[in-house]
Amino acid sequence: MGHLERFIRWMTMQRYSPQTIKEYKREIERFFAFLQRENLPYDALQMPDIEDYLFSIEASERTRNRALSAVKAFYRFLVSRGILAVDPAKSVKSVRVKRKNPVFLSEGEYLSLFHHLDGEGGFLPERDRVMIALLLTTGIRVSELVRIAFKDISTDRAGRITLEVLRKGQEMDFIYLNSQVTALFSAYLEKRREISVDSDKVFLSYRLGPLERSAVYRLVRKYLEQCGIEKSKKGPHILRHTFATALMKKDVSLFKIKELMNHKNISTTEKYLHIVEEDLKDVVEQIKL
Repeated sequence: MGHLERFIRWMTMQRYSPQTIKEYKREIERFFAFLQRENLPYDALQMPDIEDYLFSIEASERTRNRALSAVKAFYRFLVSRGILAVDPAKSVKSVRVKRKNPVFLSEGEYLSLFHHLDGEGGFLPERDRVMIALLLTTGIRVSELVRIAFKDISTDRAGRITLEVLRKGQEMDFIYLNSQVTALFSAYLEKRREISVDSDKVFLSYRLGPLERSAVYRLVRKYLEQCGIEKSKKGPHILRHTFATALMKKDVSLFKIKELMNHKNISTTEKYLHIVEEDLKDVVEQIKL
């Protein structure tokens, strides 16, 4: 077994998400290809060698940072297993990325999206409506959404549903459904339980297999286009941004939004503050002399 295979097994033991493992595997394969071209041994690199590798990647800063994260994880693995004594990637700094304001839907737009499937019968339209409701009212990530299984669902004394999900960073967390979405979700679950398949996943594909992340991306894009909603980005993450933005506009504290969004640092949540700033600018415009 080679180091890459052992690295993949190590990531699995460390509870990295399947998507992260897939991306890191691809990044390390690209890293190995660079080392082979440059005739550099992986076990004798110095920090400038890794910086040269990052500079060789003709892509965005975010892509370079992802490549660096994979390389850092790989060398942490090598050091932790005693294969190397020194980590050459430890002191390599990530590229500073200019923060962009998040793209989100206005209240009219997200209501239009949610009600787009009103009156549509059948299992798949109801599935899609529930998924959109969850994305809009909980801020759940797509990777977390498609992993929801029946064992992850519980109900409190008031009858509201709580979901236990594996979050980014491989920690368990709870997602709370409001009463409206609880009713929608419960009705969907009744129909889902009538479908006898081996999978315990709540959301199934049209072929009755586990739903893939890419399918959710296609569905959200399709419904946004059908509603005539034009945005620079049309993936499901826009609904996560919409959730946080709506809470910010309703004066929910930044700390509570951070917890609901499962952000590690409050600085990540602070990117939604620009929403309030824009509202204040509009308020000032109302004063005329």
